[in-house]
Amino acid sequence: MNRIIKKAFLGISVICGLASAASVKSPFVTVPWNGYSGAASFTFDDGFYQAEPLSQILEDMPEVKVTFFLTNMGMNLLDYFGPTYAELAKQGHEIGNHTNNHFDLTSIAESSLKSEIIDFAGELEQIMGSYGAEVSVTSHALPYSQNNDIVSSVIDDRHFINRSAGGPGKHDWNVEPNWSNMDSKVWYTTPNAEEDFLNSIDASAMAPSWLVLLNHGIADLGEGYITQDLMKEFIQRAVKNNMWVAPFSTVGAYYRAHFTLDTAKAVADGNNLTVTWEMPHKNMPKSIPLKVVINETFVRENFGNNASIYIEQDGKRIYPDEDGIFILEFTSLKATIYGSSKTPDTKPYMVRSDLRTQDDPFSENTTYTLLDAKGRRLGNITEFKVPDFMPKGPYIIISKTPGFAAKVRKVIH
Repeated sequence: MNRIIKKAFLGISVICGLASAASVKSPFVTVPWNGYSGAASFTFDDGFYQAEPLSQILEDMPEVKVTFFLTNMGMNLLDYFGPTYAELAKQGHEIGNHTNNHFDLTSIAESSLKSEIIDFAGELEQIMGSYGAEVSVTSHALPYSQNNDIVSSVIDDRHFINRSAGGPGKHDWNVEPNWSNMDSKVWYTTPNAEEDFLNSIDASAMAPSWLVLLNHGIADLGEGYITQDLMKEFIQRAVKNNMWVAPFSTVGAYYRAHFTLDTAKAVADGNNLTVTWEMPHKNMPKSIPLKVVINETFVRENFGNNASIYIEQDGKRIYPDEDGIFILEFTSLKATIYGSSKTPDTKPYMVRSDLRTQDDPFSENTTYTLLDAKGRRLGNITEFKVPDFMPKGPYIIISKTPGFAAKVRKVIH
Protein backbone atom coordinates (compact mmCIF):
# COMPACT_ATOMS: atom_id res chain seq x y z
CA MET A 1 0.00 0.00 0.00
CA ASN A 2 1.14 3.56 -0.65
CA ARG A 3 3.25 4.83 2.24
CA ILE A 4 3.34 8.47 1.03
CA ILE A 5 0.29 9.13 3.20
CA LYS A 6 1.28 9.78 6.79
CA LYS A 7 -0.72 7.72 9.28
CA ALA A 8 -2.74 9.58 11.88
CA PHE A 9 -4.79 7.80 14.48
CA LEU A 10 -7.37 8.71 17.06
CA GLY A 11 -8.62 6.51 19.93
CA ILE A 12 -12.36 6.46 20.62
CA SER A 13 -14.40 6.00 23.89
CA VAL A 14 -16.99 3.30 24.78
CA ILE A 15 -20.67 4.15 25.06
CA CYS A 16 -23.64 1.84 25.28
CA GLY A 17 -25.98 1.39 22.35
CA LEU A 18 -26.16 2.94 18.88
CA ALA A 19 -27.51 6.18 17.52
CA SER A 20 -31.22 6.42 18.09
CA ALA A 21 -31.94 7.42 14.50
CA ALA A 22 -33.13 4.51 12.34
CA SER A 23 -30.89 5.61 9.47
CA VAL A 24 -27.55 7.37 9.72
CA LYS A 25 -25.09 8.66 7.13
CA SER A 26 -22.59 6.46 5.34
CA PRO A 27 -19.91 5.07 7.63
CA PHE A 28 -17.51 4.17 4.83
CA VAL A 29 -14.81 6.22 3.16
CA THR A 30 -13.12 4.40 0.30
CA VAL A 31 -9.33 4.70 0.22
CA PRO A 32 -8.50 6.50 -3.06
CA TRP A 33 -6.90 4.43 -5.81
CA ASN A 34 -6.55 1.31 -3.67
CA GLY A 35 -4.08 3.07 -1.36
CA TYR A 36 -1.56 4.01 -4.06
CA SER A 37 -0.34 7.43 -5.16
CA GLY A 38 -2.72 7.54 -8.10
CA ALA A 39 -3.52 4.97 -10.77
CA ALA A 40 -2.39 4.29 -14.34
CA SER A 41 -4.08 2.06 -16.90
CA PHE A 42 -2.12 1.17 -20.01
CA THR A 43 -4.57 0.21 -22.77
CA PHE A 44 -3.68 -1.23 -26.19
CA ASP A 45 -5.99 -1.22 -29.19
CA ASP A 46 -6.38 -3.68 -32.08
CA GLY A 47 -3.93 -6.45 -31.06
CA PHE A 48 -1.11 -5.84 -33.56
CA TYR A 49 2.56 -5.83 -32.43
CA GLN A 50 1.69 -6.03 -28.73
CA ALA A 51 1.72 -9.48 -27.15
CA GLU A 52 5.37 -10.45 -27.55
CA PRO A 53 7.03 -7.08 -26.79
CA LEU A 54 4.76 -6.47 -23.79
CA SER A 55 5.41 -9.94 -22.42
CA GLN A 56 9.13 -9.17 -22.50
CA ILE A 57 8.60 -5.84 -20.72
CA LEU A 58 6.30 -7.23 -18.02
CA GLU A 59 8.33 -10.33 -17.27
CA ASP A 60 10.08 -8.56 -14.38
CA MET A 61 6.93 -6.68 -13.25
CA PRO A 62 4.37 -9.38 -12.41
CA GLU A 63 2.27 -6.90 -10.40
CA VAL A 64 1.59 -4.81 -13.53
CA LYS A 65 -1.53 -5.69 -15.54
CA VAL A 66 -2.73 -4.02 -18.75
CA THR A 67 -5.78 -3.98 -21.04
CA PHE A 68 -6.06 -5.24 -24.62
CA PHE A 69 -9.01 -3.98 -26.65
CA LEU A 70 -9.42 -6.57 -29.40
CA THR A 71 -11.17 -6.51 -32.77
CA ASN A 72 -11.56 -8.78 -35.76
CA MET A 73 -10.88 -5.77 -37.99
CA GLY A 74 -13.23 -7.35 -40.54
CA MET A 75 -10.74 -10.19 -41.14
CA ASN A 76 -11.50 -12.78 -38.42
CA LEU A 77 -8.23 -11.88 -36.74
CA LEU A 78 -9.24 -13.63 -33.53
CA ASP A 79 -8.88 -16.93 -35.37
CA TYR A 80 -5.15 -16.16 -35.46
CA PHE A 81 -4.25 -14.24 -32.31
CA GLY A 82 -7.01 -15.55 -30.02
CA PRO A 83 -4.79 -18.20 -28.34
CA THR A 84 -2.06 -15.64 -27.62
CA TYR A 85 -4.41 -13.21 -25.88
CA ALA A 86 -6.11 -16.03 -24.01
CA GLU A 87 -2.74 -16.80 -22.42
CA LEU A 88 -2.33 -13.15 -21.46
CA ALA A 89 -5.84 -13.19 -19.96
CA LYS A 90 -4.84 -16.17 -17.81
CA GLN A 91 -2.00 -14.02 -16.45
CA GLY A 92 -4.47 -11.39 -15.25
CA HIS A 93 -4.47 -8.97 -18.18
CA GLU A 94 -7.82 -7.62 -19.36
CA ILE A 95 -9.54 -8.40 -22.63
CA GLY A 96 -11.85 -5.59 -23.71
CA ASN A 97 -14.17 -4.98 -26.65
CA HIS A 98 -13.02 -2.90 -29.64
CA THR A 99 -15.92 -4.01 -31.91
CA ASN A 100 -16.04 -6.65 -34.59
CA ASN A 101 -15.14 -4.67 -37.72
CA HIS A 102 -13.55 -1.50 -36.28
CA PHE A 103 -16.01 0.79 -38.03
CA ASP A 104 -16.72 4.39 -37.11
CA LEU A 105 -19.76 3.51 -35.02
CA THR A 106 -21.46 6.84 -35.68
CA SER A 107 -21.50 6.10 -39.43
CA ILE A 108 -23.28 2.73 -39.44
CA ALA A 109 -26.97 1.91 -39.13
CA GLU A 110 -28.40 1.66 -35.63
CA SER A 111 -29.59 -1.86 -36.47
CA SER A 112 -25.96 -2.96 -36.97
CA LEU A 113 -24.66 -1.62 -33.65
CA LYS A 114 -25.88 -4.62 -31.64
CA SER A 115 -23.88 -7.02 -33.83
CA GLU A 116 -20.78 -4.83 -33.78
CA ILE A 117 -20.79 -4.23 -30.05
CA ILE A 118 -22.98 -6.53 -27.96
CA ASP A 119 -22.71 -9.73 -30.01
CA PHE A 120 -18.97 -9.29 -30.41
CA ALA A 121 -18.48 -8.98 -26.64
CA GLY A 122 -20.06 -12.42 -26.30
CA GLU A 123 -17.90 -13.75 -29.12
CA LEU A 124 -14.77 -12.51 -27.37
CA GLU A 125 -15.74 -14.34 -24.19
CA GLN A 126 -16.51 -17.51 -26.15
CA ILE A 127 -13.21 -17.49 -28.06
CA MET A 128 -11.15 -16.82 -24.95
CA GLY A 129 -13.03 -19.61 -23.19
CA SER A 130 -12.29 -22.05 -26.00
CA TYR A 131 -8.59 -21.57 -25.19
CA GLY A 132 -9.07 -22.03 -21.46
CA ALA A 133 -9.35 -18.39 -20.35
CA GLU A 134 -12.43 -17.42 -18.33
CA VAL A 135 -13.01 -13.85 -19.48
CA SER A 136 -15.78 -11.43 -18.63
CA VAL A 137 -15.84 -8.51 -21.08
CA THR A 138 -17.01 -5.46 -19.14
CA SER A 139 -15.21 -2.58 -20.90
CA HIS A 140 -15.34 -1.12 -24.40
CA ALA A 141 -13.10 1.17 -26.47
CA LEU A 142 -14.42 3.27 -29.34
CA PRO A 143 -12.86 2.84 -32.79
CA TYR A 144 -11.54 6.23 -33.89
CA SER A 145 -13.03 7.66 -30.64
CA GLN A 146 -16.27 8.41 -32.49
CA ASN A 147 -19.35 8.48 -30.28
CA ASN A 148 -22.90 9.78 -30.02
CA ASP A 149 -25.92 9.17 -27.78
CA ILE A 150 -27.14 6.15 -29.74
CA VAL A 151 -23.72 4.49 -29.76
CA SER A 152 -23.27 5.18 -26.06
CA SER A 153 -26.66 3.64 -25.29
CA VAL A 154 -25.80 0.37 -27.05
CA ILE A 155 -22.37 0.19 -25.43
CA ASP A 156 -23.87 0.91 -22.00
CA ASP A 157 -26.30 -1.98 -22.42
CA ARG A 158 -23.37 -4.43 -22.26
CA HIS A 159 -20.39 -2.60 -20.70
CA PHE A 160 -20.12 -0.54 -17.52
CA ILE A 161 -17.35 1.65 -18.91
CA ASN A 162 -16.35 2.94 -22.35
CA ARG A 163 -13.02 4.47 -23.31
CA SER A 164 -12.69 7.35 -25.75
CA ALA A 165 -9.55 9.41 -26.44
CA GLY A 166 -8.15 12.78 -27.38
CA GLY A 167 -7.69 14.66 -24.11
CA PRO A 168 -5.39 14.52 -21.08
CA GLY A 169 -6.81 11.18 -19.91
CA LYS A 170 -6.78 12.28 -16.26
CA HIS A 171 -9.64 11.50 -13.85
CA ASP A 172 -9.99 12.96 -10.35
CA TRP A 173 -11.15 10.82 -7.42
CA ASN A 174 -14.20 12.83 -6.34
CA VAL A 175 -15.37 13.97 -9.77
CA GLU A 176 -17.69 11.38 -11.33
CA PRO A 177 -16.95 11.09 -15.06
CA ASN A 178 -19.12 10.22 -18.04
CA TRP A 179 -18.75 6.42 -17.87
CA SER A 180 -19.87 6.12 -21.49
CA ASN A 181 -17.11 8.39 -22.77
CA MET A 182 -13.99 8.07 -20.60
CA ASP A 183 -11.11 10.12 -21.92
CA SER A 184 -7.62 8.69 -22.49
CA LYS A 185 -4.25 10.16 -23.43
CA VAL A 186 -3.03 8.99 -26.84
CA TRP A 187 0.55 8.13 -27.73
CA TYR A 188 1.81 9.61 -30.98
CA THR A 189 5.36 9.97 -32.21
CA THR A 190 5.71 13.75 -31.97
CA PRO A 191 8.79 15.73 -30.84
CA ASN A 192 7.48 16.20 -27.27
CA ALA A 193 5.50 12.95 -26.87
CA GLU A 194 7.96 11.20 -24.57
CA GLU A 195 8.34 14.17 -22.20
CA ASP A 196 4.58 14.80 -22.31
CA PHE A 197 3.76 11.22 -21.31
CA LEU A 198 6.30 11.16 -18.48
CA ASN A 199 5.05 14.50 -17.15
CA SER A 200 1.46 13.21 -17.22
CA ILE A 201 2.43 10.12 -15.24
CA ASP A 202 4.25 12.24 -12.65
CA ALA A 203 1.36 14.71 -12.38
CA SER A 204 -1.20 11.95 -11.84
CA ALA A 205 0.93 10.44 -9.09
CA MET A 206 1.18 13.83 -7.38
CA ALA A 207 -2.51 14.80 -7.64
CA PRO A 208 -3.32 11.83 -7.08
CA SER A 209 -5.59 10.82 -9.97
CA TRP A 210 -6.18 8.09 -12.56
CA LEU A 211 -4.36 8.37 -15.87
CA VAL A 212 -5.71 6.31 -18.79
CA LEU A 213 -3.17 5.82 -21.58
CA LEU A 214 -3.91 4.65 -25.13
CA ASN A 215 -1.32 2.89 -27.27
CA HIS A 216 -1.37 0.76 -30.40
CA GLY A 217 1.58 -1.26 -31.65
CA ILE A 218 4.92 -1.59 -29.85
CA ALA A 219 7.51 -1.56 -32.61
CA ASP A 220 10.12 0.63 -34.24
CA LEU A 221 7.88 1.39 -37.22
CA GLY A 222 7.47 5.14 -37.01
CA GLU A 223 4.37 7.29 -36.46
CA GLY A 224 1.60 5.73 -34.39
CA TYR A 225 3.89 3.10 -32.88
CA ILE A 226 5.92 3.24 -29.71
CA THR A 227 9.28 1.60 -29.22
CA GLN A 228 9.70 -1.19 -26.70
CA ASP A 229 12.24 0.85 -24.72
CA LEU A 230 9.87 3.82 -24.37
CA MET A 231 6.95 1.64 -23.40
CA LYS A 232 9.09 0.03 -20.71
CA GLU A 233 10.19 3.46 -19.48
CA PHE A 234 6.58 4.64 -19.14
CA ILE A 235 5.45 1.59 -17.18
CA GLN A 236 8.51 1.67 -14.95
CA ARG A 237 7.91 5.37 -14.26
CA ALA A 238 4.38 4.63 -13.05
CA VAL A 239 5.66 1.79 -10.86
CA LYS A 240 8.45 3.98 -9.46
CA ASN A 241 5.84 6.63 -8.61
CA ASN A 242 4.02 3.96 -6.56
CA MET A 243 0.94 4.11 -8.78
CA TRP A 244 -1.69 1.40 -9.06
CA VAL A 245 -0.90 0.03 -12.53
CA ALA A 246 -3.97 -2.06 -13.28
CA PRO A 247 -6.43 -2.82 -16.11
CA PHE A 248 -8.97 -0.27 -17.27
CA SER A 249 -11.99 -2.11 -15.88
CA THR A 250 -10.24 -2.96 -12.58
CA VAL A 251 -9.49 0.67 -11.75
CA GLY A 252 -12.74 1.81 -13.33
CA ALA A 253 -14.83 -0.53 -11.18
CA TYR A 254 -13.06 0.57 -7.98
CA TYR A 255 -13.53 4.20 -9.01
CA ARG A 256 -17.22 3.80 -9.91
CA ALA A 257 -18.02 1.71 -6.84
CA HIS A 258 -16.72 4.36 -4.45
CA PHE A 259 -19.35 6.87 -5.56
CA THR A 260 -21.99 4.35 -4.50
CA LEU A 261 -20.44 3.00 -1.30
CA ASP A 262 -19.38 6.36 0.10
CA THR A 263 -22.98 7.59 -0.02
CA ALA A 264 -24.68 4.38 1.17
CA LYS A 265 -26.69 4.76 4.39
CA ALA A 266 -26.32 2.73 7.57
CA VAL A 267 -29.45 1.47 9.32
CA ALA A 268 -29.37 0.70 13.05
CA ASP A 269 -30.63 -2.75 14.02
CA GLY A 270 -30.19 -3.60 17.68
CA ASN A 271 -26.50 -3.55 18.54
CA ASN A 272 -25.22 -3.36 14.98
CA LEU A 273 -25.52 -1.24 11.85
CA THR A 274 -26.19 -2.58 8.39
CA VAL A 275 -25.22 -0.83 5.17
CA THR A 276 -26.75 -1.88 1.86
CA TRP A 277 -26.26 -0.54 -1.64
CA GLU A 278 -27.03 -1.34 -5.28
CA MET A 279 -24.79 -2.08 -8.24
CA PRO A 280 -24.30 1.08 -10.31
CA HIS A 281 -24.33 -1.02 -13.51
CA LYS A 282 -25.56 -4.53 -14.29
CA ASN A 283 -22.30 -5.57 -15.99
CA MET A 284 -19.65 -4.70 -13.43
CA PRO A 285 -16.75 -7.13 -12.80
CA LYS A 286 -17.63 -10.20 -10.72
CA SER A 287 -15.42 -9.12 -7.83
CA ILE A 288 -14.62 -5.55 -6.72
CA PRO A 289 -12.55 -5.47 -3.51
CA LEU A 290 -12.58 -2.01 -1.91
CA LYS A 291 -10.25 -0.70 0.77
CA VAL A 292 -12.29 1.38 3.20
CA VAL A 293 -11.96 3.17 6.53
CA ILE A 294 -14.83 4.03 8.84
CA ASN A 295 -15.79 7.67 9.11
CA GLU A 296 -14.47 9.16 12.36
CA THR A 297 -17.70 10.95 13.26
CA PHE A 298 -19.71 7.79 12.61
CA VAL A 299 -17.51 5.75 14.96
CA ARG A 300 -17.62 8.44 17.61
CA GLU A 301 -21.41 8.76 17.55
CA ASN A 302 -22.26 5.06 17.34
CA PHE A 303 -19.53 3.17 19.19
CA GLY A 304 -17.52 5.71 21.19
CA ASN A 305 -14.13 5.14 22.81
CA ASN A 306 -12.09 1.90 22.88
CA ALA A 307 -14.69 -0.17 21.05
CA SER A 308 -13.56 -3.25 19.15
CA ILE A 309 -15.10 -3.05 15.69
CA TYR A 310 -15.44 -5.65 12.98
CA ILE A 311 -17.47 -6.00 9.78
CA GLU A 312 -19.37 -9.02 8.56
CA GLN A 313 -20.07 -9.88 4.93
CA ASP A 314 -21.58 -13.13 3.69
CA GLY A 315 -21.09 -14.71 7.10
CA LYS A 316 -17.39 -13.84 7.23
CA ARG A 317 -15.87 -11.50 9.80
CA ILE A 318 -13.54 -8.79 8.48
CA TYR A 319 -11.11 -7.04 10.80
CA PRO A 320 -9.09 -3.88 10.06
CA ASP A 321 -5.39 -4.06 9.34
CA GLU A 322 -2.79 -2.14 11.33
CA ASP A 323 -3.67 1.02 9.40
CA GLY A 324 -7.38 0.79 10.25
CA ILE A 325 -8.31 -0.38 6.73
CA PHE A 326 -10.99 -2.98 5.98
CA ILE A 327 -11.25 -4.78 2.64
CA LEU A 328 -14.89 -5.08 1.56
CA GLU A 329 -16.34 -6.99 -1.38
CA PHE A 330 -18.47 -4.39 -3.13
CA THR A 331 -20.44 -6.96 -5.15
CA SER A 332 -21.86 -8.44 -1.92
CA LEU A 333 -24.04 -5.29 -1.72
CA LYS A 334 -24.24 -5.46 2.07
CA ALA A 335 -22.02 -5.07 5.14
CA THR A 336 -22.86 -5.14 8.83
CA ILE A 337 -20.76 -3.25 11.38
CA TYR A 338 -20.45 -4.63 14.90
CA GLY A 339 -19.01 -3.03 17.99
CA SER A 340 -18.07 -5.69 20.54
CA SER A 341 -16.91 -5.47 24.12
CA LYS A 342 -13.18 -5.25 24.67
CA THR A 343 -11.60 -8.63 25.45
CA PRO A 344 -7.96 -9.64 25.94
CA ASP A 345 -7.66 -10.77 22.32
CA THR A 346 -9.21 -7.68 20.70
CA LYS A 347 -7.89 -4.21 20.08
CA PRO A 348 -9.70 -0.86 20.02
CA TYR A 349 -10.44 0.39 16.51
CA MET A 350 -8.06 3.16 15.53
CA VAL A 351 -9.46 5.68 13.08
CA ARG A 352 -7.14 6.44 10.18
CA SER A 353 -7.37 9.67 8.22
CA ASP A 354 -5.56 10.37 4.98
CA LEU A 355 -6.25 14.08 5.28
CA ARG A 356 -4.93 14.90 8.73
CA THR A 357 -1.62 15.07 10.56
CA GLN A 358 -1.07 15.09 14.30
CA ASP A 359 -1.24 18.88 14.61
CA ASP A 360 -3.86 19.58 11.97
CA PRO A 361 -7.65 19.66 12.47
CA PHE A 362 -9.49 16.86 10.70
CA SER A 363 -11.43 17.88 7.63
CA GLU A 364 -12.35 16.10 4.43
CA ASN A 365 -11.85 19.51 2.74
CA THR A 366 -8.21 19.96 3.76
CA THR A 367 -5.94 20.61 0.78
CA TYR A 368 -2.15 20.52 0.58
CA THR A 369 -0.32 22.41 -2.16
CA LEU A 370 3.31 21.74 -3.09
CA LEU A 371 5.49 24.63 -4.33
CA ASP A 372 9.14 24.78 -5.27
CA ALA A 373 11.61 26.95 -3.35
CA LYS A 374 10.71 29.96 -5.53
CA GLY A 375 7.00 29.63 -4.74
CA ARG A 376 5.93 28.14 -8.07
CA ARG A 377 2.95 25.77 -7.71
CA LEU A 378 3.76 22.14 -8.51
CA GLY A 379 0.42 20.51 -7.67
CA ASN A 380 -1.71 19.06 -4.89
CA ILE A 381 -0.44 16.40 -2.47
CA THR A 382 -2.06 14.51 0.41
CA GLU A 383 -0.11 15.66 3.48
CA PHE A 384 2.87 17.65 4.78
CA LYS A 385 5.36 15.45 2.95
CA VAL A 386 7.04 15.73 -0.44
CA PRO A 387 6.30 12.65 -2.62
CA ASP A 388 9.25 10.26 -2.81
CA PHE A 389 9.62 10.56 -6.59
CA MET A 390 10.27 14.33 -6.50
CA PRO A 391 13.88 15.58 -6.91
CA LYS A 392 15.82 16.22 -3.72
CA GLY A 393 15.86 19.78 -2.44
CA PRO A 394 13.79 22.45 -0.62
CA TYR A 395 10.03 22.80 -1.06
CA ILE A 396 7.13 24.78 0.39
CA ILE A 397 3.87 23.10 1.45
CA ILE A 398 0.68 25.06 2.17
CA SER A 399 -2.21 23.46 4.08
CA LYS A 400 -5.69 25.00 3.88
CA THR A 401 -8.69 23.84 5.93
CA PRO A 402 -12.00 25.75 5.83
CA GLY A 403 -12.46 27.61 9.11
CA PHE A 404 -8.76 27.49 10.06
CA ALA A 405 -5.76 29.65 9.22
CA ALA A 406 -3.55 28.37 6.41
CA LYS A 407 -0.29 26.69 7.47
CA VAL A 408 2.96 27.07 5.56
CA ARG A 409 5.98 24.83 5.98
CA LYS A 410 9.40 24.72 4.37
CA VAL A 411 10.50 21.13 3.81
CA ILE A 412 13.87 19.71 2.82
CA HIS A 413 13.30 16.58 0.75
